[in-house]
Amino acid sequence: MTWLALRLLRPYLITAATIAAASVAVVLHGAAVVRRQLDAEGLPDCLDPNYCYPHGAALDAVLRMELCAAFVPPLLGLILGVALFARERENDTITFALTQSVSRRRWVRTRFAWALGAGVACSLAVGLAHRLVAIRYTLLANDTYEGVQMLHMNNAAYMVAQTIVVIALAGVLGLITGRTLPTLVLSAVAGPFAFLTTAVIAAMLLLPIVLVTGAGEGEPPGDFVDDMYTADPLGYATGGVAAVAVLVTVLLAHRAGARASR
Repeated sequence: MTWLALRLLRPYLITAATIAAASVAVVLHGAAVVRRQLDAEGLPDCLDPNYCYPHGAALDAVLRMELCAAFVPPLLGLILGVALFARERENDTITFALTQSVSRRRWVRTRFAWALGAGVACSLAVGLAHRLVAIRYTLLANDTYEGVQMLHMNNAAYMVAQTIVVIALAGVLGLITGRTLPTLVLSAVAGPFAFLTTAVIAAMLLLPIVLVTGAGEGEPPGDFVDDMYTADPLGYATGGVAAVAVLVTVLLAHRAGARASR
């Protein structure tokens, strides 16, 4: 049964892996472009945009790296989430699966396990490439691309959270609607709101800790390097809240599948 679920998802897993690999390549290439410009200007270790603000090809490379970090994680979620059950119900292949002595609960959870595992691996690869390789270079264009950075927070856990939230949402919508196009449209529209809710809950959980500990109060202003890690508490908290929310969704999802397939 596990291998049947994998075989049905294989084209989408390959697509997600290809997009993730291409995104990592874009990030690595972009970092190399900015690094070459800094080397040419005799500022290889510069982290202050007042002295080494990227320009020309380097600035374009920073934009590409930022776009990969901001939009690839939710895109991976859409690819894997919409593929989970919408097309399966649309083509009635779910009926065949459920004739193989497989309960709906087990089938739904197995499919989710494959999709979520692939989503975490792919988005984590993109997130880590950005965090470990690109961030010191994207930092130099903070003023220009600050809005895009707010979409990924320079944090790999935050990016992974986007992927798994969209996978869970699209999977449940696919079970309910049984149609690919409505599931895709609804997931694309509702996905940002679902993730924003997750981030807000994480922020609310962090707030009492900040108030009690007084974190950040009385600390001297940091340098530009501090901008890399400012959002880490929110990023990790959002990842944790997303993991719990997705786990609960997966455990309850078979109920939507059972009602929808009757």
